[in-house]
Amino acid sequence: MFFKTLAFFSFLFVLLNNSIAQDSTSYVIVNEIKVIGNKNTREHIIVRELPFKLGDTIFVNKLVETFERAHSNIFNTSLFNFVTIEHAYFNDIYISVVITVEERWYWWPLPIFEVQETNFNTWWQTRNFDRANYGMFVVKENFRGRKERIAFKVQAGYTEQVGFSYSIPYLNQKQTQGLSISYSYSRNREVNFATLDNKRLFYKDENRYLKKEIYTKATYEFRPKLYNNHSLQISYTNLDVVDSVVFYNADYLNNNQSNAEFLSLTYYLKRDKRNNKAYATKGYFYDFQFTQNGLGVFDKDINNSFFAISYRKYLQLHPRVYLSGLVKGKTSINKQPFYFLGGLGYENALVRGYEYYVVNGEHYGLFKTQLRYGLVENKIFKMNWLPFSKFNKVPLSIYLGTYFDGGYVSENKTTPIAIGTNFLNEKWLFGGGASIDLVSYYDIVFRFEYSFNNLNEQGLFIHFIAPL
Repeated sequence: MFFKTLAFFSFLFVLLNNSIAQDSTSYVIVNEIKVIGNKNTREHIIVRELPFKLGDTIFVNKLVETFERAHSNIFNTSLFNFVTIEHAYFNDIYISVVITVEERWYWWPLPIFEVQETNFNTWWQTRNFDRANYGMFVVKENFRGRKERIAFKVQAGYTEQVGFSYSIPYLNQKQTQGLSISYSYSRNREVNFATLDNKRLFYKDENRYLKKEIYTKATYEFRPKLYNNHSLQISYTNLDVVDSVVFYNADYLNNNQSNAEFLSLTYYLKRDKRNNKAYATKGYFYDFQFTQNGLGVFDKDINNSFFAISYRKYLQLHPRVYLSGLVKGKTSINKQPFYFLGGLGYENALVRGYEYYVVNGEHYGLFKTQLRYGLVENKIFKMNWLPFSKFNKVPLSIYLGTYFDGGYVSENKTTPIAIGTNFLNEKWLFGGGASIDLVSYYDIVFRFEYSFNNLNEQGLFIHFIAPL
């Protein structure tokens, strides 16, 4: 009896071992790729995003992972509301891959209403409509079905502006090189010239324009494979401010200048393997930037540069449970005039809980951490009363979260001593709290966060982009 039992388990072990070995070494060959639903988008734009091609071999135990990666790549083009990838076997080895897409709406004649603040919450404190922009923005996404983008803008309000932009992702047959160009002219009757107690200071004159700016740029992009993107950008700036701005802050530009005309050169590298670039829950992203303002042409007094780097990681700990983190830093090579100076407190580069402050400095570091629970994930709501097929199928995800951030900014050397000091510079800033995030199609994100900071302040804040 003992030997029969031993023989039986030995047979099971050999069978299981062979099955595992077969699964890890068995493969399929991609014999066909079909794309369905791309009424406007050229097929080669979609196939470009696949991590495999016709004739490629895929191990069976990597098939699900490979198709998930392909789904994320195609979805992250921002051309489609929904993407599904399926496969069928011709025989034991050869498979057909079927990609079904539902295209987004690509033509957007949109009215402009936006607040001219560091974030929505600073505007909501005063609800000052003098700090709002309004006008018309016309954009054609996926122009000619080639993922090109062309846009025109006419804007009045706080910042009067006209501009246009055009981008084409692929210039060559290999689809590795792209180009974009843009131009804008803007003018303001109010100028932020310094900060006091880490709040922005403004000079305003209703009877004249205090700042006029021409800005144009051209960007060359090189994307040799799927996830690495290199870009080289050259830009031209012609800036005029009135003498009163320079009177209040001689370092607004440089050496009491009220006019600057200069070229800038930027190299930017990013590697993006997120599952959803608008709101990631899995994958990673890192980028690096070097910018040199002033190339020895036109205004030779403009000469400053900086490095910036960031890394983000997104982990799925358990079904519906996600952990994410970000580290980011910037360092300047030489003195930065106020016009070029960045820091924390602008858009998403902030320690949550410090939305009402800006912390300018030539060097800064930032980290963010967040734990999220998917209360609702990718639930589809059909709005049959809407006659437009590109809008009546609404995906919704809801995430509950908790977070903790920290940051540090060096001394702000562009605020004149006569004005005062900025007490948040050269000290650690910490903030944390709880959040509810709503995510839907067309990259829509609403975040509601109740935050605390180490100044013992607290409040409810609203944001419209992913936390990190």
